[in-house]
Amino acid sequence: NILYPRSIRRYIVPEVDYNHFKNARVSAELQDLGVGVQVGAHGQREGLGSHWEMWMLAQGGMSPLEVIRAATIDGAKYIGMDQYLGSIEVGKLADLVILDIDPLKDIYKSDQVDRVMINGRLYESKTMNEVGNHPKTREKLFFQ
Repeated sequence: NILYPRSIRRYIVPEVDYNHFKNARVSAELQDLGVGVQVGAHGQREGLGSHWEMWMLAQGGMSPLEVIRAATIDGAKYIGMDQYLGSIEVGKLADLVILDIDPLKDIYKSDQVDRVMINGRLYESKTMNEVGNHPKTREKLFFQ
């Protein structure tokens, strides 16, 4: 009788049970004070974890631009790699995503990826065919 109510997963829960709102608010407050805040989703859920973490930071009060900064240049600064990555500049590594939408207008659509650039080579996200200067159709994978 004691353990069961505490161990079941409720489908509808009060908002206070979602601790990430508090974490996100504190993250926004720290960023306002000049403390570096970075996303750190570790690649869970096939890359969606980074988007979820970005959305959480927005729920805590960060503007879309502050969220993007936490997801890009602030992390690069934290690991001492901002001279090589984290922003779009001549001479930096050219790994980036191109979205279908403007994330400054709706950060919750940051997962609407149209193209991906890896090492300066551009790929269409739906097919992973290389496009741009070196067009190449991706070979079928063994399970296709």
